Amino acid sequence: MSANKLIAAGQSRLKKADDSAVDPAVPAELQIQADSPADTSAFAGGRVLGADDVTGTPEEQLAYVVERLTEIDAIGRRAEDFVVLNKSALLEIARDRELHKVAGASNFAEWAGWVLDIEEKYVFELLKDADRIRSVASLGPDLAQHLTKASARKIMSNVITQHGVEVARDVMGEGMTKAAEQGKKRPTAALLAEVAGALKVPPQERSEISDVSESTSRPPLIASELRAVAHAAKELRARVHAPLAPASVAAALAVDAAAVRGHLADLQKELERVSKRLAAAQQAAAQTK
Repeated sequence: MSANKLIAAGQSRLKKADDSAVDPAVPAELQIQADSPADTSAFAGGRVLGADDVTGTPEEQLAYVVERLTEIDAIGRRAEDFVVLNKSALLEIARDRELHKVAGASNFAEWAGWVLDIEEKYVFELLKDADRIRSVASLGPDLAQHLTKASARKIMSNVITQHGVEVARDVMGEGMTKAAEQGKKRPTAALLAEVAGALKVPPQERSEISDVSESTSRPPLIASELRAVAHAAKELRARVHAPLAPASVAAALAVDAAAVRGHLADLQKELERVSKRLAAAQQAAAQTK
């Protein structure tokens, strides 16, 4: 392979634009924007914190450390996804337009591996992981944010492909519940695989006899409304039960105990409303033959 053509092509693009101070590889939270209000993030501008940043009482220091760790962890996860998606996009463009041949390489994977300094097999794995990031995004941000590992995304992407988004949400809900019971913040790939392996999904292909007997035995159901009722309990587990795990509550209290108390009071009010709705629904169900 001739590296000279690649290097020459890269050098021809090195002239910086007027807005070159803004690095597209850095999450927005860390960018220094001219003529903008002061950034609230302690990490703005790629700043590295030191001992002088952590002050106050021991409780205040703990709260600050926990808050900043949570913040930088979230920024890091978004940055990782950002990097993978952009690498994938550029590789796909290079592959589809056969730009590796312009660099004097006959094999795309060999060229891409050389550019990124990785083994050829990881080039294809990177492309696959980008597809998985896009796939699990269909679960919604509340659930997708817990899929921080490529191995976990692989499990859930397969569930989405084989069983659909709704079933995948159920798997995530159950996985998050089990993770919370084990004192974990998010389900591991092994835990998600265990939940997915226990799925009991009815086959999509049925005989003509079963289709006829089902169609004549009961009237058609409104799928969306039935699905909403069917998933109510699992959604509650995913969105309420897991965040209320002792470890999660303790971490939240360390950040802002007053705010936690306020949120719990709001939650109590909502649960009371839900209890009334649930009692009325159960009564209606009992009266329906």
